Amino acid sequence: MRVGITGANGYVGTILRAAFAEEGHEVIAFARPNRVTSESAAAMSGVAEWRPYEIKRPPPGAAFSDLDVLIHGAWDLTLVSAGDVWGINVSGSQHLLRNAADAGVRRVIFISSMSAYKGTRQLYGQAKLACERTAGSLGGVSARLGLVYGPGWGGMAGALRKLTNLPVTPLIGARSHQFTVHEADVAAAMVRIAESNIPLPEPVGLANPEPVPFRRLMKEIAASQGKTLRAVPVPSQLVSGILKAAEGLHVPLRFRSDSILGLVHPAAEVPGVERLKQLGIEFRSFSLDSDRP
Repeated sequence: MRVGITGANGYVGTILRAAFAEEGHEVIAFARPNRVTSESAAAMSGVAEWRPYEIKRPPPGAAFSDLDVLIHGAWDLTLVSAGDVWGINVSGSQHLLRNAADAGVRRVIFISSMSAYKGTRQLYGQAKLACERTAGSLGGVSARLGLVYGPGWGGMAGALRKLTNLPVTPLIGARSHQFTVHEADVAAAMVRIAESNIPLPEPVGLANPEPVPFRRLMKEIAASQGKTLRAVPVPSQLVSGILKAAEGLHVPLRFRSDSILGLVHPAAEVPGVERLKQLGIEFRSFSLDSDRP
């Protein structure tokens, strides 16, 4: 198959590039023009072709007409206002999904998030839901990723890992939970979904259905670095307020204020578990034992 991946040089995109190449598929990587020209030879291994892509300027359908599968994972996480998120991330994603459908791409997969659930308070989750609706209306698949963890330590898991390096870790959402998924399981599941023609009209969650208490999650992350978690519960409203003030001053941050809502108010369950089992897709229980140095 010829598989296109937007956001191909991001954390998840890099994992998917390697997975599809290992399975013998031809990978077409879409990334920002400046990132395409700066990619090293090692980073480009397994990629048949790099194509320039910006989420605010989605390419026409002709850019996808030679693809069998398109996986849309690009998302600008630097945007914090609702106007920018909707005007760039949502609008750009919706245009891309429509262009891919018009081009006749057999399988279009939108990478969503477990933050996208009915009633979510999180702007990020609400924006992903809007894109899911567009993907569903076009016959595409929406794959809601849980908290992705593994030796790459990217994304939210990487940010949480940095918190455990502090002398005392602020524990946000101490009574909440997260649904987790190992890097390798994300890759295997996405390859299986891409190869399949089975309709998946409802969003499916790529995560183990057993919720992991947030305190246990942080304890395991600390232990994976040979450390003992020293944590103190911190009110989420306080942290969110500080982050919003920093965002107003355009201070670069590892966390966004909106991210705090995803930690404090997670989804209640993982959707589509039984549907994925029919495709032979299951996810390991959370453990960092195999990823410890």
